Amino acid sequence: MSGPLLKVEDLRVTYRAGRRAVEAVRGVSFAVARGRCLGVVGESGSGKSSLARAILGLEEDVSGRVEFDGQAVLALDRAGRLAFRRRAQMVFQDPLGSLNPRRKAGAALAEVLRVHGLAATRAEAAAQAADWLETVGLDAAYADRFPHEFSGGQRQRVNLARALCVGAEFLVADEPVSALDVSVQAQILNLLKALQEKRGITWMLIGHDLAVMRHMADEVIVMKAGEVVERGPAEGVLACPAHPYTRELLAAAPNVGRALDRRAAGAAV
Repeated sequence: MSGPLLKVEDLRVTYRAGRRAVEAVRGVSFAVARGRCLGVVGESGSGKSSLARAILGLEEDVSGRVEFDGQAVLALDRAGRLAFRRRAQMVFQDPLGSLNPRRKAGAALAEVLRVHGLAATRAEAAAQAADWLETVGLDAAYADRFPHEFSGGQRQRVNLARALCVGAEFLVADEPVSALDVSVQAQILNLLKALQEKRGITWMLIGHDLAVMRHMADEVIVMKAGEVVERGPAEGVLACPAHPYTRELLAAAPNVGRALDRRAAGAAV
């Protein structure tokens, strides 16, 4: 099917506390083509995460329009939302906090597979879970490990496997490597890139490091105070930013971010 996989028009997210209302996302519009990666850049408080959560139906006070594969997401009924969440998943910033500390990796994946009706038996779910762990670069034997027995990078691989195992074709990755060491960041970024190329995954990558966006994103939007202040092809925006805020972000990028950009091309998945 032609056309973008995701289309967002005039999206607004409001948080209320008593009589006070704060608009965290203010009239944001964009589209993401199939198999592409959109980078969403901005400092903390710019509205990036609120935008992502609204797209996936995780925020309550939302207006505007979100279309996924031609369907109006905000108008879906319960069955429609369940089907949508099999196709669109989120990977969060904190790899450890995203996992149940009392549940082994294989069991965490198997539970998701059973909830979505993708495995008829426990044995089938366990076998699929092991296969997905191998897909993200972990040995199948790691299915028997608890989250605290993994490194940070390994935990994020488990989170990726959990998101992908339901058949997701669109993933929102919210600062997925910011909690990891630089060398491990490069490995996870290359894994994301490989999944995009081999499986046709469409990504929305949220972050503040423009070096990461240079390596990963096809296009970027830059957010400030809930609004998009600049957008365009990643190379063009990063090579010649037009907005003063984008130039400030680029100037403030730490050296480790630039080192990541250099290392990522050679890091092993």
